[in-house]
Amino acid sequence: MKRFKKILCYVGGPADPSPAVDAAAELAEHNDARLTLVDVLPSSTEGPWLTVPGRPELENLVISSRLEDLQEMAEPLRNRGLKVEIEVTTGSPFVELIRGVVVDGHDLVVKTAQNLNSPLGGMLGTTALHLMRKCPAPVWVVKPPTGEPTRRVLAAVDPKPAADGENLLSYKVMRLAASLAEASGSQLDVVHAWWMNSEAMLRGRRINLPPAEVDALVRETRGRAEEALDDLLHRVDLGRVSHEVHLVKGQPYDVISRFAARSDIAVMGTLSRSGVEGLLIGNTAERVLRRVECSILAVKPEGFATPLRFEAPAVRAVI
Repeated sequence: MKRFKKILCYVGGPADPSPAVDAAAELAEHNDARLTLVDVLPSSTEGPWLTVPGRPELENLVISSRLEDLQEMAEPLRNRGLKVEIEVTTGSPFVELIRGVVVDGHDLVVKTAQNLNSPLGGMLGTTALHLMRKCPAPVWVVKPPTGEPTRRVLAAVDPKPAADGENLLSYKVMRLAASLAEASGSQLDVVHAWWMNSEAMLRGRRINLPPAEVDALVRETRGRAEEALDDLLHRVDLGRVSHEVHLVKGQPYDVISRFAARSDIAVMGTLSRSGVEGLLIGNTAERVLRRVECSILAVKPEGFATPLRFEAPAVRAVI
């Protein structure tokens, strides 16, 4: 299953870019996709280190030097037969990466996780969180390997009966997770967490509904969740992927976090019901992203529009 045509891999920042480059290259090879290695340097308006009075040419020298670094990264990949471009631009990393998606049509952004102990969100740094909130393309944050891979891909889905918009997002999650599992020869775990919010109150002493009646309502809730999950699975071709399906009762962020702990990568949607289009990820996704420590592929709904607007071109050097 080939899902990507143009992959953008960010190699800047304090983190070692090798995990992201390796993951992006493997996926580009499997999808016969074009891979672009990009770094984003601070512009002259964002920091003084590129500007020296009377020496405006220093910015071009730094850009040229960084292009040579990226050429060294790209050469072994080209020798493997991959189609690799390199690019150095200036500005804010998350803005320029989203520009690459909107203007140049990249359909996946890959970066290495950083700030593994950051209070902002587990292993996610500021750039990753900005991308997950505002980038219209899927964003893959790759955790550096700490041991042998478990060869498990998690697809966290939340299909709803007769809710096409949300089911389309779960369908997108399923297709991408299946593609990753197939490309890496991994086991695919499809997880749907279901929950009846009112169960505790209905069993409480103030309402005290007969237990048999509450049990029947719980079974109905589970039945609707199972029906929606079955409908989703019938729409996805998993014939070439070893997989297991898990319908689990529990709060989604607890269930997903538990399965993510044994996975190499978790694929999940970032649907927001807040009404602030293009700015927030959903509450469940936000809580999960702050807890998991595996790699994450965050997927936006179809038609998601970034709040960023690009009128002026960036300063770019492309090879």
